Amino acid sequence: MKFFRSKKYAHHGGAAVVAVAAALCLSSCEEKEPEAAPAAPVEKPAEPAAAPQVDMLAESRQALFEYAVYTLGRKATSPETFPELNSIVKDMLEKMRAYYTELQKGEPSEERARLALQIATTTRDLGAYSKAQAEFENALEEAESLPEELKKTPAVQRMISACNNGLGVCLLSQRKFAEALQRYEAALAVDEELFKAVAPADGAALPPGEVEPAISRASTDLLDSYRCLGDCYRAMDDPEEARTTYAKGQAVAQQLKRLSSDMSIAYVKLLTSLGNLDNSQGRTKGAMESWVMAAKICQSLNASSPKLEVKAETKRCFDALLPVIQSVSQAMKAEQEAQERRAAEEKAAAEKAAAEAAAAEKAAAERLAAEQAAQEAARKQAEEQAAAEKAAQEEANKRVRKRRRRN
Repeated sequence: MKFFRSKKYAHHGGAAVVAVAAALCLSSCEEKEPEAAPAAPVEKPAEPAAAPQVDMLAESRQALFEYAVYTLGRKATSPETFPELNSIVKDMLEKMRAYYTELQKGEPSEERARLALQIATTTRDLGAYSKAQAEFENALEEAESLPEELKKTPAVQRMISACNNGLGVCLLSQRKFAEALQRYEAALAVDEELFKAVAPADGAALPPGEVEPAISRASTDLLDSYRCLGDCYRAMDDPEEARTTYAKGQAVAQQLKRLSSDMSIAYVKLLTSLGNLDNSQGRTKGAMESWVMAAKICQSLNASSPKLEVKAETKRCFDALLPVIQSVSQAMKAEQEAQERRAAEEKAAAEKAAAEAAAAEKAAAERLAAEQAAQEAARKQAEEQAAAEKAAQEEANKRVRKRRRRN
């Protein structure tokens, strides 16, 4: 399983999300990796008298070729991660096509369908999306042409889902959103049925112990399907439907509670896409919660898993998440500090305004008191003057009366 690569499509949302997705290397999707192909049956000779001589060199070459096709072909087909392997992968692709041509001379088989899918996947990984689309259509036709009893098996159903996912990738790269959405929905429908066939009854959590491979595989594919369908909705500028789809996948992971390493990595991818969506809508706190949870899962899985492949993948996952978490965390801290500064400035301004208002009120009160005191003094002075004038008048009247009595 390639690190932090989804099975279905490369999301191209708003500028903020694109920046986050690019930094995280989490926005591309790929279909499920095909299971290892069973070795081609070897016809036994009709009871030879003596054991035939085995061409060990030819057997070794065939074993090496099958390993390269079905194992290395899944692990080393990322041009971004391994650019120096491009020429090797292209050469391997030509050998796969030559082998496929030989298989076409016989009857349809699961091996031929799986090889057709691997050819399509490798072509897609090399960035040839239009050519890969034709390869995925061919692989889907191969899987659909198998006998009905074989086509109904989980292995072939997974191939059918993978083909639809791959077509979704190719169609989305051409911005054929409606067609891509149909392919992703078709893949999800298959993955839901495969999950229902092995999931715990009545929505119960998984019991203690190792997660059964069938449950792990089905759950991983289902989580990837929900995430990648949600990513497609994001590309179609339908964030609410994307959120609803992510939530369904998150509910599956939370319901199971105990996850295998593959399930955990798929859950990390889903949480990352959910965080990207939140970030694109300005819900920075929600984005950080999803990203931090994803990073913690990576740390825990890296510490507990004995598998070197899981350790390497979770380390790459954590290393990709960490700078984004730090960057957004610093931005949140800077914004919080700015808000605190603004709040402090607003508080200081309010206190200053309150102090100025209080001073103005005090000054107004003092002016009013002074005016009232002046008015009172003027009133008293007027009263005293009136009283003095009255007294003087009365005294004058007395003198007039006195003179009249003398006369």
